Amino acid sequence: MLSLEKIIMTGAVAALMAGSAQAALVVRSVGNGAAAFPVGQQVMPGTPIKLGAGDMLTLLDGQTTRTFRGPGTYDLGQAAQATTTLAAATSAFDARTAARKPRLGTVRGIPKVDGPSLWDVDLSASGEVQCIVDPANVTVRRDDTSTAAPLTIAADSGKTTTLSFEAGKAALDWPDAMPAAGKYTLKSGSMARSLTFATVPSPTGDAATDAAALIKAGCMQQLERFVATLEGGASPAGGK
Repeated sequence: MLSLEKIIMTGAVAALMAGSAQAALVVRSVGNGAAAFPVGQQVMPGTPIKLGAGDMLTLLDGQTTRTFRGPGTYDLGQAAQATTTLAAATSAFDARTAARKPRLGTVRGIPKVDGPSLWDVDLSASGEVQCIVDPANVTVRRDDTSTAAPLTIAADSGKTTTLSFEAGKAALDWPDAMPAAGKYTLKSGSMARSLTFATVPSPTGDAATDAAALIKAGCMQQLERFVATLEGGASPAGGK
């Protein structure tokens, strides 16, 4: 029979373990069954995850992404369900955003970075909220670079400016004369996109923390891109 002291100690250890259990953040929720776990919700280990046919749920716990497809019932605590590690969490965000910087290419010794970033304003995207880290370092990017094309940027205040993409060029710097804050309408050829800027903290390197910042700001398309980068094409776990 356990002594009272051992019983108390055992209970304290159990309580400590329960308190240290790490919740996972829902970052993708598809289907009627998955609706019980909306994006942004915290899920504790041991919580039954019941999914129907066609349902999919992706969770992020700061160390792994776990994607579950229905039909099936799952438990977050099952290590076998982990689909990918997050060793590349920081690289999922472009290196340009590791710290607030002057506009790249304007400082001697700092090369211009032409590769796409999670923070670029993508003209082909449809999401209205655009998360940025540094309002002084924003890039507008297009897909079709075959011809030169004007880009008109109109603020809700009525102020407008027109830039021009050169043929073969995919990116433009956001104009200094138009603060990267508030609401804008962007037009280029037949494309028109509305967006509202939201400034978020610089990436921490912890994927769950950074994903939560995107969710809080409402930058859902950027969240999906971030999660897809982390997954790296991993296969979701099947039902049981």
